[in-house]
Formats: sequence, C-alpha cells, structure tokens
Amino acid sequence: MHWMMWVFWGTLAAILIISFVVDIVTKKKYNLSKQEKTLNQNSAEADARRQAGQNNHQGGMF
Repeated sequence: MHWMMWVFWGTLAAILIISFVVDIVTKKKYNLSKQEKTLNQNSAEADARRQAGQNNHQGGMF
C-alpha cells in the first residue's frame, strides 16, 4: 500500500510542476474570458437560432 501513496502524491506533484512549466513557457498569454468566435461557431449559432425560430411557429403541445 505504500507504493500507492507514492503514485498518488507523485502524480499530484507532476501535475503541479507541469502546470507551472506551461505557465512559464506560455508566459501566461492565455485568457479564460470570452474570446472571439470563429466563423464556424458563428454560423452554427445562426443555424441554431434559425431552427429554433422555425420550431416556435409550429402549433400544438407536442
């Protein structure tokens, strides 16, 4: 069971070390806030809105 502890803490330490290395290499240039959408995302959103609009005009409960 002792080896399981080493595997667990070793994995946790590796994740933390790798995350710090990625921060240093990318110089924290990533941004988690709302980003510009790609053309594909814009067209997919427009298509979804179009289909939702078509479904709104259909009468009945089901």
